[in-house]
Amino acid sequence: MSLSAVGQRAEAVITSKGERDHAGLATIFPGAALTRFGACVATRIPALADQAPYNKSRGFNLDDRRVLADIVGFYDDAGMRPAVEVCEPEAGEQLDGVLREANFSPAASGVTLHIAPKRRPAAEMDGLEIHEVERADHDRYLALLLSAYELAAGALALRRMFAREHATLGLRCYLALIDGEPAAAGALYTDAGTGLLAGGATLPAFRRRGCQSALITRRLTDAAADTDLVAVTAAAGTASHQNLARHGFATAHHRTLWQRADPAR
Repeated sequence: MSLSAVGQRAEAVITSKGERDHAGLATIFPGAALTRFGACVATRIPALADQAPYNKSRGFNLDDRRVLADIVGFYDDAGMRPAVEVCEPEAGEQLDGVLREANFSPAASGVTLHIAPKRRPAAEMDGLEIHEVERADHDRYLALLLSAYELAAGALALRRMFAREHATLGLRCYLALIDGEPAAAGALYTDAGTGLLAGGATLPAFRRRGCQSALITRRLTDAAADTDLVAVTAAAGTASHQNLARHGFATAHHRTLWQRADPAR
């Protein structure tokens, strides 16, 4: 079984964002690459080898078993652990068998969600405001986002990649302010009539005060002007997943990350 039409559009906008993020990335991170193997879109960033979201072959299906050796080689060549991501409609005993025979095992699960955006009333909470970030104020947005994700100051490669992802063409950035003080951030990416909620984090001191709900509402309102579908990904069963469901996001499909059991040598 293949992805639904909605699922295909959701995966297409995720791929579009990834392709723009990776354009010219090898000049920043030696060995970084994005390429296609069959239906898969494979990405790698050796400097972030421990970060699975940046180092996997997305969209692996049964037909791609013929290129699995090429996918493995793509990561082995960089001394990295091969990984593939399978969307639920493509999963099954036969595909599981192919991966297990190649020494892969399930490592993490996620979900792709979708919604038809529409204009919504702004969240009415005392002192809470949402502002779209102008280019001149982008540094403040990025600084807050990095702090909200609680990245260590020494995590230079990851901080650099976050900066890259949040400067991509087609991305709109937003800040949530409480009593005028920056409290949370989130982004909206659009391409070919489909939107993607990209990023989103709140400073620890302002959590559980409605910032992310307000950011979701604002981004869906803005997306409704030129898109009829908004997608987002989340780790399955997390607070973020639950919050998105409360806002009306429905499941397009589940995803399973498979990693080769033995690290590349």
